[in-house]
Amino acid sequence: MKKIADYFITLEGRLENGGIVTELPYDDVMQLVNEPNVVIVKNIFPADALQQVIDATLAWSKQEPLRQEPDDFMSNAHKHRLHISNIQQAPQLFHDHTFENIPALQPDLQQTLLSVFGPMNRFWNRLTNNDVPLGRRAEGEPYFHPQITHYPLGGSFFGRHWHPLNPQQVGLILALNQYGKDYHSGGTGYVINDTIIETEGHQNAGDMILFRYDLPHWVSPSSFADRFSWDDPKGRWVAIIPFYNPWGIPAPSEEPQGWKTQIATADLQPEAV
Repeated sequence: MKKIADYFITLEGRLENGGIVTELPYDDVMQLVNEPNVVIVKNIFPADALQQVIDATLAWSKQEPLRQEPDDFMSNAHKHRLHISNIQQAPQLFHDHTFENIPALQPDLQQTLLSVFGPMNRFWNRLTNNDVPLGRRAEGEPYFHPQITHYPLGGSFFGRHWHPLNPQQVGLILALNQYGKDYHSGGTGYVINDTIIETEGHQNAGDMILFRYDLPHWVSPSSFADRFSWDDPKGRWVAIIPFYNPWGIPAPSEEPQGWKTQIATADLQPEAV
């Protein structure tokens, strides 16, 4: 374990028997997240396997028409996000690829996506003491919304926003490509106890950020010195697995976390779902 700065820690990790393990037990990792800290688990996935995920997502998106209509939260779709988000009420500019019906995809694409989403799903379950599979659940229950997100060069970003702590509890952001090689600007930032934590430059391909889900966070812009194009695959690529009921209660308008008194009084007990 290495302390990078206040509220910012890195841990060594690896893939083992299809699951993600770190140098600490799962309960200890979750305790670090809940204190709270931003935790980066290092060196989980090999870069060549992650490039296959990017390439497969790109190939699929070239064959699948862009979604223009509102999200249905049930299908596989990709969309250019350039608006104020309805849920987070934050400005955003990025290209997301959401896979909410993975069994409907071609077998080779299923296998490629599950090479990252499978371990991420199992890791989340171990951290939160749950046993929730990928796929939709009973009506009204939260479920996973696996997503590959591309932040193109030239000004992509996601403004400051926050989420309810439950049912997600801990957010997972897997870097699919390399800072300083595949992109040179942009990263996820957080605020804890009035302290800004910027992860830009600290997360390499195969590293995964863990964060308490109700911390205010954002994705800082890619440099405007580059020319923007939706068709250019360069830029930052990440994999995430949000877990929520899309018809549930949205985050409150007042930020629920990020400063001293609220952190001190927060209920840190895991919640089974």
